[in-house]
Formats: sequence, structure tokens, C-alpha cells
Amino acid sequence: MFFVVSLLYQSNKQMEKYLIGGQALVKLGSSRQTIDTDYLINDLSTTETFIHDKEKNIDYCNANGLPFFKEVYEMEISNGAVSEIASPQALLELKAFSFVQHLLNGYFQKADDAEYDIKFLVRNFNLKGLKIANKYLNAGQVSEINKIINSVKS
Repeated sequence: MFFVVSLLYQSNKQMEKYLIGGQALVKLGSSRQTIDTDYLINDLSTTETFIHDKEKNIDYCNANGLPFFKEVYEMEISNGAVSEIASPQALLELKAFSFVQHLLNGYFQKADDAEYDIKFLVRNFNLKGLKIANKYLNAGQVSEINKIINSVKS
């Protein structure tokens, strides 16, 4: 469920935010089109995992709301990320996690989109595998992600 809050984010403009999702992939060269705009943030004023800015139609994944998001966000901070776009490795982590979540929730088209995105990231940025998401997924889920990754490398 999304927590509607436009003023919350606007009042915290110093917060680092990283463009994630389809818009980030398009900026990195992906041909997949999307109208969604998503950011990874760390809003300490709430533990809501998902924040939706209705006025701007932007979704925020809050690192303060989910340990997985927190670890990806901290990876970006520790890597000294200077771009508004999340790194390809961070996007891979997030896409792998979302792939599994979409399958579990029966959103098969979204899972197919996530698989396409995973392949794009591996192929174009020479990514070797997961560094974070595997800690938050079970062995079978990690195996499915690795099959996708290895299908590109072969």
C-alpha cells in the first residue's frame, strides 16, 4: 500500500535520492518504455516502505521502511554515487528483488519486464551477479535469478 505524502518528501530536499525502475533503465539505454517514475530514498521521518507523491505521480521506495532497500541505499552512499540515477548494480539488486515479488503476487507481465531489465543490465554493464538481494531471497529464488543472469553470459 502506498502512503500518500507529497509534503513529506518536499520538506526534506537534502535527502539523497536515486532514480530507479524503468526511467533509470531508459536513461542508461534500455529500449523498454515506461511511464512510471521511481526513486530510492531514505526518509527518516517515516517507516512507510512505499511513498507515493500523488501530485507528481512519483513513487518512492523508502530505505527506512525495508532492510533490503536500506542496504541498497547504503551501497549507493558508500560507493560515493554522484548521479541521480542508481548504479547498474543497485538496479540489478532491485530488479531481482522485484522479479521475485511480482511472481509471488501473480503479476507475471511485471515479472517478465523485470527479467528483461535484468538481462539488459547484465549484458550492457557486465554485471556478474547479486551482492545484496541474495540475502533477502530464498535459495530457489536466487537460483531463478542466477538462471536469468547466466542465460545472458553464455
